Amino acid sequence: MIRWHLSYYLCGKGTPVSAGVYITDACNCRCIMCDVWKNEKPSVYPRDAQERAIDALSRMGCYYYSISGGEPTIVKDLPDRLSYASRKIPYVHLVTNGLSMTPELARAIGSSGVKEISISIDGSEKFHNYMRGMSSAFDRAWKALDLILTYAPKVHVVVNSVLSPYNIDGLRELDKCLSSLAHVQQKYLPLTFHELFLTKERKSLFFPWEAALPHEVGGFIDDAIANSNIVNSDIFLRKAKRFFNGEQDVIPEQKSCLYPFHSIEFDSRGLAYPCITGMGFKDGIPPNVDLKTYLQSDKYSCHQKELKACDKCRGSMMLCYYEPRLNFPVHNLIRGYLQGSPLDQ
Repeated sequence: MIRWHLSYYLCGKGTPVSAGVYITDACNCRCIMCDVWKNEKPSVYPRDAQERAIDALSRMGCYYYSISGGEPTIVKDLPDRLSYASRKIPYVHLVTNGLSMTPELARAIGSSGVKEISISIDGSEKFHNYMRGMSSAFDRAWKALDLILTYAPKVHVVVNSVLSPYNIDGLRELDKCLSSLAHVQQKYLPLTFHELFLTKERKSLFFPWEAALPHEVGGFIDDAIANSNIVNSDIFLRKAKRFFNGEQDVIPEQKSCLYPFHSIEFDSRGLAYPCITGMGFKDGIPPNVDLKTYLQSDKYSCHQKELKACDKCRGSMMLCYYEPRLNFPVHNLIRGYLQGSPLDQ
């Protein structure tokens, strides 16, 4: 990390210290906020291409490697892929909806060397099942949590929960349930729209519940900030208060986006992008191109510079982009603490 900061601040250059991998665009869930499961011709990241990319990232000092989807656990050789990544990259993270979890898979994940697994549970059983479009989703996710705790006890477990004005009470119930489970932490993902998932067919969501008022959502977030079991950064949660208060740009102090300087993303075909959202799924580098050569090329540097002016994720609160942007590089972290507005408090 010191080497990265020196390279960025002294030379204006940066290669990935974190990687996000959408290993497949197939899914066994029916989430109402996501259209991935509607894909009629899903793909899986070719394993040989993934291993070549892992090798290249490892040599360049990548520290964090997060695998999501689609649903990763429906990839048959996932444990082997996790093992390969864990031998090369210090911190490997897996995101799952838990629907496919079995004792055998949980044991294999525990033996793979993966450091963290995130399981999606969105609050109460009723709300979670509604969000996931399946009547059994909550029970199966909770069972997956139990299986991981039983058969993969060394893996750090985080419960991912959508945060919205419609599930505040359910999230409080979930917090009470999880408080009895040692070593299980929580993470909140403000409900927002992401180009990765949505199609032109849907621009909004309908919930059959009354929405909490902004000050009630703010009070919940204040409690989350004070809760040591919540792994979101305080800066992110304070910005989330502004987001739910209706503010369109919660990071006005950041005039440029540096995400592409320290991160890289891979789609289910193995194409690499400095930022998938920023590049709109266009001009990704195919897996047959040597990744290290690309990351050291003028083309890659040009992409990074162009994306500094990108504003595609402003007006939303996508955790996968905003936590890194608010906490990295180090000057963003310092500025976040020093330049808070009254709404942040």
